[in-house]
Amino acid sequence: MKSLKLDDRPKKEVYGLSRSPLSQTKAEAKRAFLIEQATLCLAQKGYAHVSLRDIAKESGVSLGILHYYFASKEDLLLAIISSYKEGFVAELEHEVVEAPLESWMASFFAVLHRSLTRDKDQHRLWYDLQVQAMYVPAFHEQVSQIRNRLHSLIVRMLDRLTDADGPPLAVEKEVAASTLYSLIDGLFLQSMLSESSDPKNAISHFEQTFPFIIQSLFLPPSNAHTSTK
Repeated sequence: MKSLKLDDRPKKEVYGLSRSPLSQTKAEAKRAFLIEQATLCLAQKGYAHVSLRDIAKESGVSLGILHYYFASKEDLLLAIISSYKEGFVAELEHEVVEAPLESWMASFFAVLHRSLTRDKDQHRLWYDLQVQAMYVPAFHEQVSQIRNRLHSLIVRMLDRLTDADGPPLAVEKEVAASTLYSLIDGLFLQSMLSESSDPKNAISHFEQTFPFIIQSLFLPPSNAHTSTK
């Protein structure tokens, strides 16, 4: 096999080999900045209506600089998906799943409120990404990973609730987790579609119904012996 000379390698690889720790840090910060700007741009206008040139303009950089960090719009979107996974999912894990049991639901409502108000554009993009994943195979794996991780967080939360001397689940754990995921996901989607509605109303309605939904997934104490767990 013919060996690849250093000068024959892609420029990014050559630069990476000689990059100092300081320049590496600057490059990472620049890449993070471009991801942040692209996220805002795509969230506001949608994936189908934004080009790399648009993102470069909004970011205040040349198209060549943007291409240096991201070979294509698909490559950039994959980076955004990864950023979303490490951001929102980590937020849920820290503030809800690992919260004290007596306050987990209040913590969940707080995250929900931020998601539907302050971070609404970012979550609108998340639904756009899921649609794109149905047509672009490269996106499907990343989106599936996020969905599976969200599902796993719900399973962990259900485990905590059942392990805390509470009643057993009335259905299989995976069924209960899928049901909760669908309900929460549906609330987000309806909020994204109803631009004229007040997110506070949606959150208020959810706060009123969610405790009853959770309760319906568990057996009444008198029927605990019939658990399917």
